[in-house]
Amino acid sequence: MDPEGTREARGWATGAVIGSVTRFAVGAVRRTAIGRSARGLVAVLIAGIGLGCSGGDDTGAHGPTTDSRGDAMTTGDADDTASIFVQAPDGGVQGECDPFAQDCAAGQKCTSYVATEGQSTVDATRCVPATGDDGWDEPCERTDDNDTCAPGLFCMTEVSGGTGPGTCLEYCSLDTPCQFGGECFAFNDGVLPICQPTCDPLAQDCPDEQGCYVAFGGFLCSTPGPADGEGDDGSACATVQSCLPGLVCRPDTAGCAEAGACCTPWCALDGDGPPCPSPSEECLPALDDPPPDRINVGYCGLPP
Repeated sequence: MDPEGTREARGWATGAVIGSVTRFAVGAVRRTAIGRSARGLVAVLIAGIGLGCSGGDDTGAHGPTTDSRGDAMTTGDADDTASIFVQAPDGGVQGECDPFAQDCAAGQKCTSYVATEGQSTVDATRCVPATGDDGWDEPCERTDDNDTCAPGLFCMTEVSGGTGPGTCLEYCSLDTPCQFGGECFAFNDGVLPICQPTCDPLAQDCPDEQGCYVAFGGFLCSTPGPADGEGDDGSACATVQSCLPGLVCRPDTAGCAEAGACCTPWCALDGDGPPCPSPSEECLPALDDPPPDRINVGYCGLPP
């Protein structure tokens, strides 16, 4: 997702900066058939999970960044870049093939993988033997540079560069509607273009076991990632998914350390909903430039 609004995620990497989630333009979202695949994608947003986005001004003054599958991000300013996704040194995609076009030789498929030693998120693409036929939203197994998904799909584990069991997600192109619903986001500087469902943080209308988190100038479903006993209102947080569903990780909230960020509730700017729990907080705009259908989304924070 492009920080300038083209929906290109320019590098989500583990520990991405919570400051700004890369800007993404939310269009007409096809919500048909968004199942477990959403779980796979969104989990990347959680701390240390594996996708990342950089650039963008999508959280207003300050806010956490997110990654496609739920990777974690760290706090920062709205102009900070989220490290959840990996950004190529030259700002371009590193790889030998196109995961959407599947332009490898017969009997092979194009997949995303970790090319940089010690990296936990995918940062390049390559052609590998097409050895599996698991379909979209089906369970899969991933190794270091291959998986059991059919060509055109990616096996998302708890981290984009992880191994083991996962769920097959759809590779996509920013110019082509997602076949199984959702929006296409080019995570990790275009190395991991996958479809993700968007959502309403006030309604928390994501699939079971997921929450609606801010990302790319809008809101995406993702798997929550707080440690046991953490993630409640007022809890310290360092990533988007450090908070439980219904809460957002932001600095400048009641009772939060000056240099840190804490979980705080979403709220409706028009007042149609529960008031902020602390009398010192107001409902502030969640995004500087929200999608038209999300202009009412705010968060409980200290007034400037």
